[in-house]
Amino acid sequence: MRMLRLLIVDDEILVRIGLKTIIPMGGDEFEIVGEVASGVEALEVLERTPCDIVLTDIRMPDMDGLELLEHIHERWPDTKTFILSNHSDFAYVQKALRLGAAEYIVKLEIEPEELMRKLRSVRDKLIDEREKRREATQLASKANRYGSEVREKRLRELLLAPATKRETDEWLNEFDVPPFPSGLNVILAQIEQYDRLLADNRFQSERLLQFTVGNVLTELLKKYGRSELATLDDGRFAILYESADFSMLDEMRHAAHAFLQLTLVFGVSRPQHSLYLLHGAYEEARVAIEHLFYAKPGERISLRADVPDYDDAVSEPWDETRMERLIEAYDEPGIRELVAEWTDDVMKRRHIRPAAMRQMWIRLTDVFSRSLKAEGTDIYAVPLYDGRYPHHAILQAEKLAEIYGWFVGWIPLFLTFKRERNRQKWRSEVQTVVRLIADRLHLPLKVSELAAEVGFTENYLSILFKKETGETITDMITRMRMKKARDLLKDPEIKIYEVSEQVGYSDPNHFSRSFKQLEGMYPTEFRKLALGKS
Repeated sequence: MRMLRLLIVDDEILVRIGLKTIIPMGGDEFEIVGEVASGVEALEVLERTPCDIVLTDIRMPDMDGLELLEHIHERWPDTKTFILSNHSDFAYVQKALRLGAAEYIVKLEIEPEELMRKLRSVRDKLIDEREKRREATQLASKANRYGSEVREKRLRELLLAPATKRETDEWLNEFDVPPFPSGLNVILAQIEQYDRLLADNRFQSERLLQFTVGNVLTELLKKYGRSELATLDDGRFAILYESADFSMLDEMRHAAHAFLQLTLVFGVSRPQHSLYLLHGAYEEARVAIEHLFYAKPGERISLRADVPDYDDAVSEPWDETRMERLIEAYDEPGIRELVAEWTDDVMKRRHIRPAAMRQMWIRLTDVFSRSLKAEGTDIYAVPLYDGRYPHHAILQAEKLAEIYGWFVGWIPLFLTFKRERNRQKWRSEVQTVVRLIADRLHLPLKVSELAAEVGFTENYLSILFKKETGETITDMITRMRMKKARDLLKDPEIKIYEVSEQVGYSDPNHFSRSFKQLEGMYPTEFRKLALGKS
């Protein structure tokens, strides 16, 4: 512990000199920060310099020691006081002790050892009190944090799933949640490009990112009255607020951009008159924020009241036969024009659910993939555009405009790949390697062993394979494994770990990560989609 700061207050200069001589000889436990001759001067020093212990005489001019004690007790309650007295001051000493003085000593009987013993006793009491306060503060902080976490957890449960009136009342009563007398809105805040933000690792961890954004939102909410906030998953935050205040949302968006260099978008429910309708309000906010799929540049807020009724019976917006003819003709301008027409029409009408719209784009890529079957390959062998595979780009894009932009950039890569594959015939050794890979997808595959089987060195085979097929051996192995995995996942009787084993992955987690990199979703999500389950 640091040296304790000590102030000497006595109108007798010889006493002050004696104390200044004795105390430093006790070691490095005490630091004398000042010496004064009256209570008035002592208050001036205390105003400027915090002190741990004040040694004060009782009888002094202007302001005596008792009055000084009263001021210290009122203004600096943590400061300990030590009384210096004469034999005739016993009644004053008793009053001083009642006022909170920690110790006293008779000036005419000062012995260095006795003085230091009593000072150390006061020092020990001070240290003990500070440690107890520190522990109490930590305990209170932990209790408050735990209470806040439980409160938020319960609110999260009420939002994400239907709850009974009793469950809602339990939350209100347990945490003394004030009412929303004029009704409320549920506002859903979403961090844009959340997956890419995590991949950049600027915030070191997902938990730290969500904690930081949550703190910014919590501080801003204090300015706007009654509110509650719950951190969800995937970079989302639910806010309960009395009304949809767009100036508040604008300030949140500006703060997130200025301090954290990230973008927030918002979905807002319709006004609700009761806290018992939290889940329904959350679902409205979710639908509203999903509708930002059709947002134009700069459009950051979506109201549920402005979301049109979706046409769930809508058919594919494109003519597959026409698209197939354009692909076989290598007509890049025609393909781009057709895709642009479809996209413009959907953007104007916004009549298709975002999830359904994504699946339509997936089926469009299937048209392109089928055109490669004659060449013995599929779209996963096409060079990546913007570092993403087709399904991954479609499913991870947050807006229709992003899907369209990616697709238009990918079309020339696809057509170039198709044209080259159409006119090339692989060497027999390469065909043998491809056949070996197809036959052994369930086994660990090493390039060195494949090379040995066709009589090549590993380095030579790698160069030749890339030149002949346009992809590395490793990429082809992964692509073929994932193609087999997609077929196996459509059988609900085969467990995910069994699929992993049958396509050569001993670690199901590694398999899941690799699958998502190509498909934009985990195997469990793909299976649900393939089997028509929500």
